[in-house]
Amino acid sequence: MNVIMRKLTKKDRPNPIDKEIIIPQEEVLISVTDPKGIIIDANDVFVKVSGYSKEELVGANHNVIRHPDMPKVMFKIVWDHIKDKENVMAVVKNLAKDGRYYWVVTDFVTHVDADRNILDYTAYRRPVNDKVKEAVTPLYKALCAIEDIAGIAASEKFLNDYFENLGMTYDEMVEEIIVKNCDKESVTGLGAHPEEEVKQMTMQKKTSFFNKLFGIK
Repeated sequence: MNVIMRKLTKKDRPNPIDKEIIIPQEEVLISVTDPKGIIIDANDVFVKVSGYSKEELVGANHNVIRHPDMPKVMFKIVWDHIKDKENVMAVVKNLAKDGRYYWVVTDFVTHVDADRNILDYTAYRRPVNDKVKEAVTPLYKALCAIEDIAGIAASEKFLNDYFENLGMTYDEMVEEIIVKNCDKESVTGLGAHPEEEVKQMTMQKKTSFFNKLFGIK
């Protein structure tokens, strides 16, 4: 697909306002980017929630929806994973065109050709509840503060030390937060013991944890 890249200036970016967009639990926001992070497709739900038209989104860098409350190092982690063709989940606060914000858990899937060259990345997003937001917000605030003072290298060191002390990876932390705080009625295909079922799911490499958890085919 041939897409004309359009760069956003500071004037194009909305001023954040302290008002949240509540996304219905059953909605899935999907976007596809090329290897450089340029949006090449988006579903109707992503278009509606972001507030941009599809014409505005296609050709724009995916950071068009980046909220200033998100630490840069979190996106570095995501890109390091997907460039290595590894699936990764992330709890993300995004910025809509009108300045409002919305929280999602995002699962990134990398598509490759027969020679293992990256073709594109697809991101699947579902809304998260308040407990999940509250679980990650203190960490994100600390990382943003470190980046403001000492830059992304310092925040990355802090984050690496943080996970080393926790004894888990970022992916494992996100999985634990989602499972611990998920609303059972919002999760498809899980029985009375979601923690044990999710543990079994994560052992199946063909389908990502997120896709299994939310029933995405």
